[in-house]
Amino acid sequence: MPGYRSRRFSLFASALLFVLMAPFASAQTLWPTSAQWERLRSGMQSDPVVRQAMAAQRRIADEALAAPPQPVATLSTGGRLQGDAIKEKTSAGLKDMDKIQALAVTYKVSGDARYAGRAGEFLDAWAGRNRPSGQPIDETGLEPAIFGYRIVRADLPAATRDRIDVWMHSIANAEIASRVMGKPTATNNWHSHRLKLVGLIGYALGDAKLIGYAKQGFRAQIGDNLRPGGESIDFIERDALSYHVYDLRPLVSLALAFAEDGEDFYHCQAPNGASVANSVAWLLPYVRGEKTHAEFAGSRVPFDKARSDNHEKGHEIGADYDPKNALPLMELAAAYDPACAELARRLGNSARLRLVLSSLKGG
Repeated sequence: MPGYRSRRFSLFASALLFVLMAPFASAQTLWPTSAQWERLRSGMQSDPVVRQAMAAQRRIADEALAAPPQPVATLSTGGRLQGDAIKEKTSAGLKDMDKIQALAVTYKVSGDARYAGRAGEFLDAWAGRNRPSGQPIDETGLEPAIFGYRIVRADLPAATRDRIDVWMHSIANAEIASRVMGKPTATNNWHSHRLKLVGLIGYALGDAKLIGYAKQGFRAQIGDNLRPGGESIDFIERDALSYHVYDLRPLVSLALAFAEDGEDFYHCQAPNGASVANSVAWLLPYVRGEKTHAEFAGSRVPFDKARSDNHEKGHEIGADYDPKNALPLMELAAAYDPACAELARRLGNSARLRLVLSSLKGG
């Protein structure tokens, strides 16, 4: 009865995939729902943690009302050592991204149109000057601005919105075009960041094709990039937990965005048994301090030695992994795993924006 058994297995596999990808009502999403924004507004009056988090965003937003945008023509950080003038200029410009996010969040919780208008001015300045390179490590830092744009987009003047839309489409298209199959960057952390940029821009613009590209790419990436035991190819190649974290962060951001469509990509398993959830769980003993790891000791990448020789913090060969490096990942994964939420509070501050957003429950 081999044919019967084969059909039974096929049905079982289909059912399993359905269970893994079916709607799950309890999941948090990257952008709060309307009800959750309202919960944040009321929490500003009753919850000290929410009040502190929103006050921090407002301080950044108020400073941005008077600060001039600092758009950079071409972002460039990848492959550059700390102290490199071009890298420093990029880092200075990318500070605008947190301002855009803070302006958008403050607008959403306060209703004050000044903040939305100023976010639009910052974004418009970047749209007028920045030209994408298609290098995901250079452009991954745009994430807070993409997050903020989706919040304010509908409330901006049509002409401003059109210019920003064109810019964001150009970023997504450049990222898609930059992938070269057969190169390590086609499946390592570069591609995780590439997929994040394309997917989040897709949601910001309401572009189903970009979202579809990111979803299809995510499914392939967890099989190409993650191992059933939890390790990522970035950890294997660089012998560094910090690269494992850097690889997972964009994938968890994407999973939270996809959750808006009722799909659980965080727990979705590749045919080899790998999943983002499994790779986060593999990391937790190191974040708790139960295990230690000598960073980059077995790296095969020359740039890692160059950074170590440059005495860059977190990149010195043989130094023990610092669990605080995992804080941004723990804040994202807190939406799925209480253990990650607990670690995020232990490592950082309960009033950090992403942890507050990840802790929202229900729609």
